[in-house]
Amino acid sequence: MPSHLKAILSAIVLVVAGVVVYLERQAGAMDVAWVAGFLGLFMVFAVWLFPETRKQKNTPE
Repeated sequence: MPSHLKAILSAIVLVVAGVVVYLERQAGAMDVAWVAGFLGLFMVFAVWLFPETRKQKNTPE
């Protein structure tokens, strides 16, 4: 995936996670807010860390 698409995806994920954390904190569900924040950060981290799988050509043995 090109870097500019990763950056856009990361920004969207962080905004959505931030909104969820804010709403859950306002509702008093701190445990859900922590989980949502952690998952948002983990998703962004995973997009940048793990490479895409690529199809390998079948080479004759």
